[in-house]
This record gives sequence, C-alpha cells and structure tokens, in this order.
Amino acid sequence: MRIAINKHTCLVILAMLFLLEDHYGQSPNSLLSAEIINLEELENEPAYQWTIVPTYSWSFFNHGRDSWQKESVDLYYYLPEERLLLGGSVDMMHRPPNGDDIIYAFNASWYAHNDLEIHGEIGLTQDANFLPSERYSLGLEYRLNPKLGFLFDVEQLNFGSYAPTWEEDGITQIKSGISYWFTENTFATFRYTHGWVHDQADFDCYSAAIVFGDLPRDGQLSIGISYGTDPDLDFGTTSTALSDAYTFNIFYKEPIKPNLTLFAGLEYVYRFQPTNNHELYQMWTPTIGISWKF
Repeated sequence: MRIAINKHTCLVILAMLFLLEDHYGQSPNSLLSAEIINLEELENEPAYQWTIVPTYSWSFFNHGRDSWQKESVDLYYYLPEERLLLGGSVDMMHRPPNGDDIIYAFNASWYAHNDLEIHGEIGLTQDANFLPSERYSLGLEYRLNPKLGFLFDVEQLNFGSYAPTWEEDGITQIKSGISYWFTENTFATFRYTHGWVHDQADFDCYSAAIVFGDLPRDGQLSIGISYGTDPDLDFGTTSTALSDAYTFNIFYKEPIKPNLTLFAGLEYVYRFQPTNNHELYQMWTPTIGISWKF
C-alpha cells in the first residue's frame, strides 16, 4: 500500500506502478487501485475526503495445488490543509494447507513538497500461520524534473515461532527505481529490489511496468513484467524456500461515475524450484474491485 506522486495530481498506489513486485492478487502489500485516489480531485471536490476500496482475488495453480483467495478492504481519509493521506486496511488471506491469516495495516502519505512525497506503513498479523507477523515500510518519491522521478523504499518483515529460521532478523528488502512520464497520465516505471535473509541468502528482483492513462472514458491500462525473487510468493506454500519467478500482469480501470471506479485484471506467475530451473508451479490470479469516494 505504497503511495506515490504524479507531477500535478496523483496519489498513485505503488502496487499498481510496480505490478510485478507487489502482486495484485495475493501480496499483503497490494492495493490494486492506481490513481484511484487523486490529489487534484480531492482538493477540487472537498466533499470527497473518504475513499473505500474493496477487492477480491482468487489464485489457482497447476499440479493439483489448492487455490488461494484474498478479500481486502482499504479506507483512506485526506486532510487537504496538511496535504496528508491516512489509510487503513484489512486483508483476509486463505492459503491452504497453511490456513488463514488476517493483516491489519495502517499507512500515511505526506506531501512535504510539490515534488516530494513520503510514505510509510505498518502491518500486523496476529497469530500468523504463514505471513510475517510484522511488516514495516518507509519510502519516498522525488520528481527530479517533469519527466523523471526517483523511487526508494525499505521494507522489513519479521516472523514468529512458526518460521524459526527467519525469526532472528527476518527479511529486509531495499527497492529503488525510476519513473519516466511520457504525458501527464502515461508513464513507465523500472525498479530493482535487493533483499536478504539473515545468515542465509540474498536475492534480487527486476521489474518494469507501463501505465497508459490517456484512454477513452478516462480508462487506464497497466501492463508489467518482472523476474526474480519475491518472498510473498513463498508465504503459504508447504515449505520455506525462496526461488525465482517470472510474473506478468495486466490491469484495467475505468470510472463508472465521478465517485465510483471499477478495476479488474489478471496476474500470471511461473515459479522455479529453489535448486534448479525446473518448474515449481504456475499460478493465475484474476482480481476485481471498486473504489468509492464519499
């Protein structure tokens, strides 16, 4: 649930910018609502200070693996004088055979300057079965010029007794990237992630995404691809073993009314086994959601 900026208008959810790092369907971080929360709209229409975003996704696998499901509700409140967006979310994730987990998260995004946005989030999972019991992130986006932006995030995942090999220091990820704006609404993002597990291994992930925002009826099409290791793909599998994966995403959103937006998409993951280049599984995740401002 990271929030980034457009030059004049946007509070863009970074999960939509970096489609392949924060997976739409199942990652605890993902929000699936790019530019659904728009700073210019909130300032011009002060009656719309609240935004609620419910989503549902279903992941199914090959090789007879049990399907995963996720339901989430995100709620945001905008303070125009402080240029501050506050948010909270509840994510209910079902990943058999490991069980169910519920994530409670709180986040904030502050515009310290027209070209600088700072964001942070805290996520907690009580009695976690497969997810990190604690998730902390802090990051920023800085617009170097009207065309180019710099992105930086740090994330820490802490685990409980169910994952003793990761418990001491958990998993740390550093995510840096750049965004290039072709127009006010069409842009590309490139991101590199480096992470490490205490005394075990380090890993990398590379991703790219492009968002076409100049479509008829104010529609927006987002396409992305990534290759590398994403720990969130591991949470809920029968064993703890990080490995690389190819991930492809395509999502589309369109306003139905001035205060109501519908979005839907599909994610595909081809994941390798940890010790070789053979297939571990393939995963398909359709997702649907709405954003309602009030």
